[in-house]
Amino acid sequence: MTMTGHVSAWRLPFTAEPWRRTAYVLLAPFAGLAAVADGGRLQRRLAAALLGRDVPMRRLRGLLVLPLDLPALVIIGYAWSIVALNLAYPARWLIGMGGSYHDAWGGPTFAGVWAFHAVFGGLTFLYLTPWILRGLNHARIRLLGP
Repeated sequence: MTMTGHVSAWRLPFTAEPWRRTAYVLLAPFAGLAAVADGGRLQRRLAAALLGRDVPMRRLRGLLVLPLDLPALVIIGYAWSIVALNLAYPARWLIGMGGSYHDAWGGPTFAGVWAFHAVFGGLTFLYLTPWILRGLNHARIRLLGP
């Protein structure tokens, strides 16, 4: 599978693409700040390495996309945390997020609560987050281009 190759929607969350795109979202604000000093070279290298795209850009465009970068960090952090917290529902008690599962969605049994959260929260966002990443990365690349 190449970086630009197509993969079925069912396999997408289990490929390297979402993780490369997540790394790009995490590193893009720093590359944007560095664009003033290096003329956008770091941004171009970052896009080429993690997204497989050649992005021509101007020096100050990196700063112009910072208003998109910071909300993207929050959105992606929230989306991946939903996946983790719902697939590993029992771990919530280990980090102090537990509580009564009798009134939780899927209750009154613990197995029902875990199954409901794993399917409707965890798996839904596991398949939705790569598409959110694609949209955010596409918007950023469009803003950086000529």
